[in-house]
Amino acid sequence: MTRSKLVAETQEENSGNQTLFGGIPLCLSLKTHGFSVAAELARRLSTLSDQIFLYATATMNLSPQDVTRLLTALARFEIEAADRERALADPRSPQLAQAALEREAARQAVLRQAFFQQDYTVVEEPLRHVAAHLGIELPEAGSEQARLLAYEATRVLLDASEEKARRDRGIFPSPSPYFVRAIAEETSPGIPAQSTASAIAERLIDKEVATKLFPPSRFASCEPAHEKSGPEETPTEKPAVRDLLKKRGVLQSCPPELLASLESGEPITFDRAADFYLKLKEAGFADEWHKYQRPDAAVGRKWVKSSGASAKTSLKIWAEPLGSKVFTEIPEEEIEAAINVIRSLPRLHGKGKKYTAESYPALIAKVEAREAQAMDNAERELRRQGCNNEAEIRDARLAHAEPRLRAETYMRIVRMANRVGTMLEQLGLVGTNPFSICTFSNREAKALKMTEENVARQPWDDRLNELFATRVFKGNAADEADPLFWMPLIGYLMGTRMEEAAQAGPDDVQSDEGIAYLIVRQALGDSVKSENATRKIPVHPALIDLGFMELVERARKRGDRRLFPSLTRGANKGTLTENFTKAFGYYRRTNDVYWHGLDFHALRTTFHHRLVDGSCPGAHRRKLMGHEPLDEGERAYAQKGISIASLFDQVKKIPFDPERVQSPIPGFPERPQEVQGLRLAHGSKS
Repeated sequence: MTRSKLVAETQEENSGNQTLFGGIPLCLSLKTHGFSVAAELARRLSTLSDQIFLYATATMNLSPQDVTRLLTALARFEIEAADRERALADPRSPQLAQAALEREAARQAVLRQAFFQQDYTVVEEPLRHVAAHLGIELPEAGSEQARLLAYEATRVLLDASEEKARRDRGIFPSPSPYFVRAIAEETSPGIPAQSTASAIAERLIDKEVATKLFPPSRFASCEPAHEKSGPEETPTEKPAVRDLLKKRGVLQSCPPELLASLESGEPITFDRAADFYLKLKEAGFADEWHKYQRPDAAVGRKWVKSSGASAKTSLKIWAEPLGSKVFTEIPEEEIEAAINVIRSLPRLHGKGKKYTAESYPALIAKVEAREAQAMDNAERELRRQGCNNEAEIRDARLAHAEPRLRAETYMRIVRMANRVGTMLEQLGLVGTNPFSICTFSNREAKALKMTEENVARQPWDDRLNELFATRVFKGNAADEADPLFWMPLIGYLMGTRMEEAAQAGPDDVQSDEGIAYLIVRQALGDSVKSENATRKIPVHPALIDLGFMELVERARKRGDRRLFPSLTRGANKGTLTENFTKAFGYYRRTNDVYWHGLDFHALRTTFHHRLVDGSCPGAHRRKLMGHEPLDEGERAYAQKGISIASLFDQVKKIPFDPERVQSPIPGFPERPQEVQGLRLAHGSKS
């Protein structure tokens, strides 16, 4: 018995005279005459043949011609649809035009991210529509050919997007075909020569027709153009590089190698422009490149201390993808791609092996992979324990999210490239600044800040008691001048900034009307935040009880320049704050009193809040804090000086019991009957 005969008989019984194969004979010997055995074999063969056809369908490869047709049609559709939309669209404002460019840049960022993550699902829908239009059957999703096709389609869409962005700015890959044909016809030797008269006659156009075809420009001069007589005028030459730099006062500060490069006509690259900017800032120039400036070494040193490190880091991030590129030839698409990388950087980038990699995109991928694994492990553990609360699981996952750059840091890094471009443009070294897009409006800045956790500085609450209960405040100070003991108390009880307390010397502590006070001032090698930061702050009575004046006297006798000689300056900013910030942070972490936002500056914030709670007059509060006077009347009043006694009345309102801590100076706090000398700071006089 054959399988075809068995199947045909079965089909006739069920469906009349219809056969399975529509009249096409297919004979396979079943090697048996038993009906039941033959039926079983036929069923098995049917199943096997179905699987074979299914496999053939699933693994069916597209021909190279189909792949070419598919991807070419995809590219042509993208370009032609955009050209048609561009030609028929209504006029638009510069803002709408810029928004369109930004949308296209965002699309390119998504496509580049697809390459970065090797996830090409973004092109599945466009491919499906084009394939349906062409009648081409796509390979099965997930197959090798499907992935190769998606990869090439992603490249096509990225190229098409970049081409559309260029055409939106009037940059086309070749001249208009009509223009090319016109030029070819004009210069073609095969065109027969015409007589001069006939040629002129053909070229003449009726004046009215010409007016309709080419309306006069509103910028055209009313006077007829006069023909030039005499020799042709030469175009005005661009001023020499030395003259441009000399005009702004920066010639002497320009590195010789950069000056030689500019004079040779070599285009300036991004990394050279960044180095030039840093050199000028280190020399003491302000970001006012449109006018003549004089360098100032002291201003430059202060900039290096306060902003130099962050500026170098910002430009290093920019230079990784763009460093060797000619500054004025960097396309907006690459700038936007770099901005997207900056937005994804981890907050601790570059700090330790955990946050370093061969490139910034590689670092982002490394952090994202580690983050995803930690999140998955946390979720898996909760589900293993039987947790089905999705909110709890989500919180557990978010707990393993590694923080990215804060909005302020992100905007500062992005703006740094625009600072460099503005410098080059205002110095006259470049005609355009491609980084002018690296700015943020107030609305954009506010929106960015709304996306992150609010970690604004806050005053210390009852956790301040936990800080003052740690070992250094309980008799375990390193020595009598241990800054970990004295500086937090000075910050809380007198409202000083960290650098103001760290740089205080014995000569900065004086007395007036029997009241001891600390002078915060700009001395050689010191630094204050502003002119208003220079002030006198009465010493809090609790500090005197703890032996602060004894500390001052001993330092004066030893000839020490600082009250806390163990403090050293940091290598980057050159400030005392730089190293003490690390020491104070480490101390809080190792003593379990570390809370984000409750740092040294929060002690000063607490002092300010205590003054407000104590109904301190505004003029007194701003004077003690070193803030700018509110108005001219207050400024005039402050110039005459608020009495030290009046300021002391406000400072002593800050509550603190000196018995809570143990002074590193033996014999303090003193007993009431032992009070003498400068204890007059409590307000009594003898």
